[in-house]
Formats: sequence, C-alpha cells, structure tokens
Amino acid sequence: MKRAIVFNIEKFATHDGPGIRTVVFLKGCPLRCMWCHSPESWSFEVERYPDGEVIGREMSSEDVLAEVLKDKDFYDVSGGGLTVSGGEPLARPAFLAELLGKAKAAGLHTAVETSGAATEKVFEPLLPLVDLWLWDVKKLDADKHFTYTKRPLAQILANLRRVNDALAAESPRKRSIVLRCPMIPGINDGAEDIEAVGRLADSLPAVIELHVAPYIPYGIDKARRLGLKVYEAPQPPPEYGRRIVAALTRHTAKPVRLP
Repeated sequence: MKRAIVFNIEKFATHDGPGIRTVVFLKGCPLRCMWCHSPESWSFEVERYPDGEVIGREMSSEDVLAEVLKDKDFYDVSGGGLTVSGGEPLARPAFLAELLGKAKAAGLHTAVETSGAATEKVFEPLLPLVDLWLWDVKKLDADKHFTYTKRPLAQILANLRRVNDALAAESPRKRSIVLRCPMIPGINDGAEDIEAVGRLADSLPAVIELHVAPYIPYGIDKARRLGLKVYEAPQPPPEYGRRIVAALTRHTAKPVRLP
C-alpha cells in the first residue's frame, strides 16, 4: 500500500471540479512559483513552523480514501467526488494512481489539479483514472516561465497536448480538461499573455473551459514563517478578475469564468 504526505484535506469544496468534493492536498512540488500561495507544500517531508505547528502527516491511500468516502452521499447527489491537488500530485505518481484506482472502484468522480510538470511515463497509468484534469497555465513565454517557476515549459506543454490528444480521441468523450489560469498582476496578465492562453485553449479540443484565478497573497506569511521567499503584493481589487475574464473571452471560443 502506497503512502504519501498529506498536508490538508478540504471537505465540501465547490471550486475544484463539479459538485461537492473533497480535495486532498499532497505535499511536495518540483516547481517554485514565485507567487505560490502554498509554499508549505514545496517540501516532500513533514515540516514544522517555528511555533511547533506540524505541516503534513503520512497517510496510506486506504487512509485517505476512507476519509473521502465519509461524504460519498454528498458526491452522489451533487455529481461531486475526489480532487487531488498539491503541491504537485504527479510528483507522487504511484500513490496517486493507487488512490485514484480505489476511488474509481468506489464509484467516485475524480479530478487532478496539476502543473503538468512530470515525465511522460507518469501519465499513461493515470489516463483511465482521471475524469477531469485541472491544468494550471502559468506563463506561456518559455524563458519567463522558467524564471518564475524554475521549471521548463516545453515538457509541460508536451504533456498537456498528449493528454488532450488521448481524451479528444474518445468517442463519446468521457473525460476533459479545464485550464486554470492563476493571474498575477504585472507577471502574466498582459495583453500578449492573455492572447496566448486563448490560442492555446482553442488548439485543444478536450479543453471545456478556462478558469481565471486572480492572485491572492495567502502565501506571504507562511513563506516568512518557513524562511522562504515568495511574491509579495497586495490582493488585486474584485474588478481585476472580471476584467481578466472579459479580456480572455475575446481571445477564445471556450467558456471563461471565475471559479
């Protein structure tokens, strides 16, 4: 039985896939996004804040599934299910595949929120187990993507297209992709950035919609407590998200919304 470090389990979530869901956050991420709102997820180990608060606990896939299934009645009536997030869940591929396999056997709808930063071989066992991919699109300029995340863009886009092609080939199509766009003022919200995201979405038949996620400075205090550095800026006003949605809508035929 596979085990991983889980740093949060969020129940009754409604923004991470359809219906009422439980979101399981796995610790460990190969990216270092400078605006990250969960820097406590970067390390693959259990950590402690200076005040002694523990970050994460080791759980088996069976432990996690048992916790998720406590709310199965709510998933059944709402069309919800399990979402696995992080960190980067693809960085725990064996655990993720085992957990998703058990979730599917229990009749759950499954979603994975990912940056797509993984090797090609990670995806093959996951494809039949994931109903919805929530795929982050951070920056589509390769050099700047590396500057801001410390990971190359090419592999991420190749993986996205590979998953898209597999899902688009289904008849009838049962699985899909949502592009999730964290929008960071002055970093990736320029006109060229938005136009590039729209072109990418329209080139991917399996993408059903785009979600705009305006920057929220959740990570600043946590990063300071851990001795880490993240982007520090005030939260943009409410109209910022609506403005990005309107701009992106002009550059794609896919639906765009705030989650």
